[in-house]
Amino acid sequence: MRKVLYYLLRALALILVAISLNFLLVHLMPGDPLLHILGEEEYFTLYYNYPEILDKVRAQYALDGFLFEQYIRFLWNTVTFQFGKSYISGQNVVQVVLFRLRWTLVLSVTAIILSSFVGGALGIFAGYHKGGRADSALTFVFLLFETIPANCLALIVLVIFAFNLHWFPVGGMASGGLTGWAKFADTLYHMVLPVSVLALFKTSTNFLMMKSFVSQIRDEEYILTAEAKGLPRHKVLFRHVLRNVAVPYVTLLCMQFGYMLAGSMLIEVVFSWKGLGTLIYDGVIQHDYPTVQLCFLLIAVCVIFFQFIADILAWKFDPRIKDGAVIHEA
Repeated sequence: MRKVLYYLLRALALILVAISLNFLLVHLMPGDPLLHILGEEEYFTLYYNYPEILDKVRAQYALDGFLFEQYIRFLWNTVTFQFGKSYISGQNVVQVVLFRLRWTLVLSVTAIILSSFVGGALGIFAGYHKGGRADSALTFVFLLFETIPANCLALIVLVIFAFNLHWFPVGGMASGGLTGWAKFADTLYHMVLPVSVLALFKTSTNFLMMKSFVSQIRDEEYILTAEAKGLPRHKVLFRHVLRNVAVPYVTLLCMQFGYMLAGSMLIEVVFSWKGLGTLIYDGVIQHDYPTVQLCFLLIAVCVIFFQFIADILAWKFDPRIKDGAVIHEA
């Protein structure tokens, strides 16, 4: 119980640090936020002729006072989940972010689930038969994909399968004028390319990590003893190999879930998928501070939460972790 409390307090402290950094980074960005809210012409008109009106507008958007006063106000607004309205659209920031969030989750969760099974299975096979032809071929292929930048591979896939072959749509999330099951099927059709690219990158990581885990224990005495006793290969894999690599692999998957909100940003931009990634991209370009702050905060909390889950799982199920040890990221 003491260990769980330690992990919980560490997570809460990291969340406080993330909130503070989130506030400072956004407020130290160049440019007055009011310039983007009012427009250049109206801003400078008020600035030179009616500064008192500009001060009222600044107070309306909670941009007045010293930096420390704004920080305290930001902490309170964060606790009460009040992030105001978007500087660009004028809509409630929480509603906009939550709407975009679900579309990022559709992409990321699907890709993580697919890659966890495919990458894990291939990694076990390659690690158990290390040095073989299949191991060499799979390792070469996945190392190649691991080194290609995500946006480059996404553009290549887009050009080949959308522009040249016309097998899939160029971008977007759905065609207009559809309802019901037709709209659902059309959304799945639009998901194929972005999910495939995202899953391919995660599969490469999962394969290489799982192969490394299995290779480390492949020649351990208990594995060799089990094989010498004549146990079937599938029993050796499930009873001995898989049981020992499950904890670090689950820890790896937890970290992938932690980074899922930010990991698909470039993919979303390339395929015009209106998720959290494109919202962050547009918010940074247009200096939409409230939207960017909430997005960054969600990403940080997601990473910290799944790191907390990974620590608890590793501490609970891995007997090699002694009391008082600190779990590090896989």
